[in-house]
Amino acid sequence: MLRTDEQKKAVASPLRLELLSLFIDRKALSVAQMAERMGRSATGIHYHVRVLENAGILRRVGRQRSGRRPEALYIPVADVFKMEQERDAPADDAVKTLSTAFRMAERDMRAALNDPGTKRSGPYRNIFGARIPCRLSKKDLAELNRLLREIEKMLSTVHKTHEPSKDDAFVSLTVALMPLRNREAQA
Repeated sequence: MLRTDEQKKAVASPLRLELLSLFIDRKALSVAQMAERMGRSATGIHYHVRVLENAGILRRVGRQRSGRRPEALYIPVADVFKMEQERDAPADDAVKTLSTAFRMAERDMRAALNDPGTKRSGPYRNIFGARIPCRLSKKDLAELNRLLREIEKMLSTVHKTHEPSKDDAFVSLTVALMPLRNREAQA
C-alpha cells in the first residue's frame, strides 16, 4: 500500500511507472538492464531508480559483475501496489498517477492496434477497450466490486506463481471505476 506522500509522488511519474512494469517476470534488474529494455541511458534511469528506492518501492537485492565494476540489482518490494486516497486529502497525486497509467495504456493500445499479432477475438483475445457508463443498484455495485477484487486476485496470483513460457501473452489491464456526478438523465 502506497501511503506516504513520497511514495505517491514517486509513482506519479510516467517513467517510474514504466520502470516498475519492467519487473513483470519477477527477476532482479540492474539500472543498465532497465535502461536497455527502455531504450534509454542508464544515467537518466539511475535518478528514477533512486527515487523509487528512497520511497521504499524498489529495494536492492544483490549485485552482479558487469565489466569492471559490480552493479546493484533491484526488485520491487511488492508485486502489486495500491494507493488509497484519504477522503480529505488533495486528489492531485492519485489523479496524476492514474493519468500516467492511462497515458501508458493509450500508448500500449496504439501499439497493439498496429501489431498484426494482436488477437482481436476468441478465447485468446489480448486486446479490449470499453467505457461503459451505467446506473448500478447498491447490490450491482457490490457485485461489480467483488468481480474487480477477483480479477485483481487472479492477476496477482498468476503473477506470483506462473512459470514463464514462450507461449505467454504479456498484457496490461488498466481499470478505473468512479462515480459520475451531475450526469443524471433529465426526466
